[in-house]
Amino acid sequence: MSQKELYLLDGNSLTYRAFYALPTTLTKSDGTITNAVFGFTRMLLTLIDNEAPDAIGVAFDVGKKTFRHQAYEDYKGTREKTPDELRPQFNLVKDVLRALKIPFFGMEEYEADDLIGTLAKRAEEEGYQVTIVTGDRDALQLISDNIRVMYTRRGITDIVDYNLDKFREDYELEPIQLIDKKGLMGDTSDNIPGVDGIGDKTSTKLLKEFGTLENILENIDKVGGKKRKATLKEQSDRARMSKDLATIKLDIPIDVDFESLKMYDFNNDQAYDLFTDLEFTSLISYIGGHKEVKDSEYEEIDSLNDFKNLDLAERIAVNLELSGDKLARSLASITISLADNQNYYIKLSEKELLEGLKEVIEDKEILMLEGKEQIRYLLKQGIKIKPLSFEPLLADYLLKPSEQEKSFEQLVQGHMQRALPEVEGKDLLVLKTQLLFDLEEKLIAELEDNDLLKLYQEVELPLINVLAELELNGIKVSKAGLEKLNARFKDKIKGIEEKIYELAGEEFNVNSPKQLGVILFEKLGLPVIKKTKTGYSTSASVLEKLEAKHEIIPLISQYRTYTKLQSTYVAPLEDYINEETGRIHTTFNQRVTATGRLSSADPNLQNIPIRSEEGREIRGVFVAEEGKKLLAADYSQIELRVLAHISDDEGLKEAYEQGLDIHTKTASEIFDIPLDEVTSNERRKAKAVNFGIAYGISDWGLAKRLNISNKEAQEFIELYFSRYPKVKEYMDNTIKQAKEEGYVTTVFNRKRYLSDIKSKNYHRREFAKRMAINTPIQGTAADIMKIATIDVAEALKEEGLSAEVLLQVHDELVLEVAEAELEKVSKLVKEKMEKAVQLDVKLEVDVKVGDNWNEMD
Repeated sequence: MSQKELYLLDGNSLTYRAFYALPTTLTKSDGTITNAVFGFTRMLLTLIDNEAPDAIGVAFDVGKKTFRHQAYEDYKGTREKTPDELRPQFNLVKDVLRALKIPFFGMEEYEADDLIGTLAKRAEEEGYQVTIVTGDRDALQLISDNIRVMYTRRGITDIVDYNLDKFREDYELEPIQLIDKKGLMGDTSDNIPGVDGIGDKTSTKLLKEFGTLENILENIDKVGGKKRKATLKEQSDRARMSKDLATIKLDIPIDVDFESLKMYDFNNDQAYDLFTDLEFTSLISYIGGHKEVKDSEYEEIDSLNDFKNLDLAERIAVNLELSGDKLARSLASITISLADNQNYYIKLSEKELLEGLKEVIEDKEILMLEGKEQIRYLLKQGIKIKPLSFEPLLADYLLKPSEQEKSFEQLVQGHMQRALPEVEGKDLLVLKTQLLFDLEEKLIAELEDNDLLKLYQEVELPLINVLAELELNGIKVSKAGLEKLNARFKDKIKGIEEKIYELAGEEFNVNSPKQLGVILFEKLGLPVIKKTKTGYSTSASVLEKLEAKHEIIPLISQYRTYTKLQSTYVAPLEDYINEETGRIHTTFNQRVTATGRLSSADPNLQNIPIRSEEGREIRGVFVAEEGKKLLAADYSQIELRVLAHISDDEGLKEAYEQGLDIHTKTASEIFDIPLDEVTSNERRKAKAVNFGIAYGISDWGLAKRLNISNKEAQEFIELYFSRYPKVKEYMDNTIKQAKEEGYVTTVFNRKRYLSDIKSKNYHRREFAKRMAINTPIQGTAADIMKIATIDVAEALKEEGLSAEVLLQVHDELVLEVAEAELEKVSKLVKEKMEKAVQLDVKLEVDVKVGDNWNEMD
């Protein structure tokens, strides 16, 4: 009969190991740092999975002072205090152990080592094979024929398995001699002094010769070295004390019955709920038999008449089974669920499905998953529905904006603490549709608890329908114009390339940093600014410093600009033109950015550079249909206006109330000169300060932007704050809020969690501070833009106008308008955008019209 196996874990040392092994950026979505508890839990579950122990227990230190402190006041005196980010995680580790039904224990005045040592020796006597898992080398003294130590060296995966043979091989001693060794050489980690001048090799040599510390001290005259003899005599009491401090107690009065340490099946419901709350999705697979959602019963509908005659409630959950590309989707089936668990699976031809759907879906309150995709399909088929009542992915995004988008299974796990059963096909479609009601109950409550329900219901949900319309509308692209631009860019690149070759005296690969470095720094002899592991740096910042040194440098910068524009924007755009419509239909992502801004993909139309003439030329290929014009309506300095509102700074508000140019006003303030004497260069500097402040810019960042000294940049920032003191107050208060609550909010209560705001890493902490300052500004501007987009789209319909919104790009709306409607639409768009929300400063919108997106009056 094989021996029973008992595993004893040092909870403190393993939690510390986990904390330092994993970054503190590992957090819950609410900013709670969980790196140590995650690392400990993963190690624990892996251990149980691999080793299958019969019994297990975890020991913790209790209190700061032990009997060792009474013997030596400075015991562990050099240790740093427990990091603030780690301290609360010990309770979470214990929560995990409770949920897994794994016993843990501790005793006042004793360390975890003493509990483990006592239990290990007692268990050995009772016939157990014992394994100690720890990050503390002191436990190696406990090794015997029936006790081994799994020692975690670095992190929690680098483990050395010590049995007797391994210990003897590494230490050339017996395990019990480890305490004698500590008595001689001490232990810096525990601040055990030992004997001066005796280190690792000497202590081992002495113990191999004399056996024990006591024997060495009784035979000092036989020890080699005059100085060592004198030190041993002088510090013999200190050596004995050091050995006592290093000795693990094996007889402490701990009352633990080994039967209580027996491994049972995990308390899976409790563990599943806790893991879900901690957002340990990757660890849930270790827990077998967790709670599952029950299968849903449903009625199959296979006739159009039955479909049309369904008696449906006012609120229904709908799922369209779609396949195919964005605008060429086909409908295979429809699933409809009611709140009372009535479910229908409808399988008909696409034509019949649409005919029946049109009768049953319009004017209903609808719950949907991936709503925008389905609404866009319905719009293409001429079916319009009211704004959705519920969409779970969008609700989850508002609650956890910094997390990656989840699968439906993760939504159910995260908010309902349930797992999906292993079903597929129509059974899965029905289940996913029915669960929308359960998810709604949970998520709406969470949104309400976080004061996000109004933002969700009044802004985000209505926006889904509007974005579906924008994507369906698309924007026309002049194929001829695109081809012409592509050819011109290619010619331009070729011409620049030839000039570069002429100046270099040879042909080479301009795109190769290595080859370019050789040309610039070896052949042309330009001063080396920076070197990397692979050779000379030819980065943009390096070229900027070399610009005046040789005429080849500006050409290289031009070459890079044109090749990037050509390869990133011009060449790929043609592939995105829809053959049926002749338009590009970008996808607007509502659930991606942490600030709440929309993003654009396939293709990204928000990143086309518009500050350069070359970038603006790309906008020129986006055109209006014949007989129509493009209208662009752009908020003027919306983020600075938001800053004036949320900071409540009188100076900033006054500038906008008086209709002054804010950059000229700021220049006048910080340079202390009249408005009419501000030069263009002073205005440029003030503009950099204005926008830089909104992004939490540092003096170093401003210095780099304006090409001035750090000192001068710091003076500018200080002058700015002296003129606009409430801006500084806003920044300080916002950072304070982020530190205290772990998040910041927009005017509309959109939250962004900033776990790095307390990071010990300077760069992470400073970045989090900048995000804390900027997010309420940029996020509020994004919210205003969303409200304006909805208002404009609704107003066009209410007025019976044919004009359509095509794009939303940051602070700009692009519409396509019939020439006869231009005056009316221009006025309506400007009015709706400027009145979208009421701030302490007025919003201003610039409206321009043209045949293409670039050339506008």
